[in-house]
Amino acid sequence: MNDSLCMPQAGFSCFACCPPIRPAGYEHLADRGSWRRMFAENRADFLAGRLPAKPQTGFFCPGLGFLDKAGRRVGCLLHPAANQGRDLRGPTGYRDKCERESCPESRAYAALPPAEGAALMKLCQGLDPFQFSSSAQNPVRRLLAFGPPVAAAAAGLGLTARDELASWPWLHELDSAHGWLLGRLVKRDGAKLLRRSDLLELLAAETGKLARQMGPSPPLEQGPPLRELCGEWEARFWLALGGRRRARSAELAAWRALTA
Repeated sequence: MNDSLCMPQAGFSCFACCPPIRPAGYEHLADRGSWRRMFAENRADFLAGRLPAKPQTGFFCPGLGFLDKAGRRVGCLLHPAANQGRDLRGPTGYRDKCERESCPESRAYAALPPAEGAALMKLCQGLDPFQFSSSAQNPVRRLLAFGPPVAAAAAGLGLTARDELASWPWLHELDSAHGWLLGRLVKRDGAKLLRRSDLLELLAAETGKLARQMGPSPPLEQGPPLRELCGEWEARFWLALGGRRRARSAELAAWRALTA
């Protein structure tokens, strides 16, 4: 079983989803100074036994703080993993949401074989918690958004520098919802495809051809939700391509055949 992207064994920590109520697309890097002060204060309060006494609201959680004296890791001070199994999150009012919280990147990382996960974490060396948690600053986090097949293929290329990964234009310009199709192309053509300078153009041609072959989405879709028939990255792709949310099994098989 792989370790968690939130707290990988390599020594990093991700707090992109904390606190659990925040503006969409928010980057903690924008207010690094204020957050560092808050993390230090929350750690001091926790160590002094000053736990939250009432539910919190808005853009703040007293449980989020530095987990170590040096400030190298940020995480939940109240999480059972940090308190010998005791869950102290209840008074914050966020526990239920925290327990449900899961991002595509963390699910992709959890699905990787340990060797591929370790290879990607090596590329993150030198990143602090703010950078590691940022899709803008951490190309590995951005890569994981494209799903396990793409991330595993990139890890297998033997990259030795984060800058090489960050230099791939498609990584920043392509909608991660196209990760499923990219994974299919990588399976067909090999991981070297990810290094092609014209990959964006190739994908645009592939998606355009596929959309024409499928035709417009019917006004009343039939069948179960796609998430019941396939994985989350594939379901995201069909939704992004043509607004498909439902399909019969035979239809989905026919669409897949078009990408073979």
